[in-house]
Amino acid sequence: MSVVAVSRCRGVAVSLAPGYVRPAKKSSAPARDELYVNFVGTWKGTLEVADGTGTGTRNTRPAALRVVPAPDHDGLELRYSANADGVSQRHVDHLHFDRALTDAIGGDASGTAPQTFVVRSREGGRNGKALRLVLEGADHNGEEPTMIRETLELSQAEIRLVQESRRVGGDFAFRRAYVLRRAQ
Repeated sequence: MSVVAVSRCRGVAVSLAPGYVRPAKKSSAPARDELYVNFVGTWKGTLEVADGTGTGTRNTRPAALRVVPAPDHDGLELRYSANADGVSQRHVDHLHFDRALTDAIGGDASGTAPQTFVVRSREGGRNGKALRLVLEGADHNGEEPTMIRETLELSQAEIRLVQESRRVGGDFAFRRAYVLRRAQ
């Protein structure tokens, strides 16, 4: 089933008045389709990034994310924007999950080599409950082999996307985190 067809039977909360949210309807749609439908929308919040110097210092800046069905209708297009020192930075990724939410492919929409991920853990995500996915995959873009861990937490009102990386034999270290709330 395509994302377009699923969007006609949305089981998402709808804001009827300020401060009031109607509970989500129970759904028997595949978990991936619920993820796609609940992810689509406009989100605003912050992007926190490691400063890259190894000191553990992090910088936080305003950020936004617009999620739409990918052009092939079998995934999502994530349109990120953030401001760093008054300069607007934009980035577009594509994200595709298999129907069982066990594997994913993601990457820069400009056509660079896509990243493949294995879903290491999955909690929630059904019948209005927040979804938490932990994905891991090898990063082939650098000189040294690196493992990437992406943690996605998605509720009807908030998205948290945390990326960590580690070199072979090392520990995972923070790279960046988006904390975004659904824009009204």
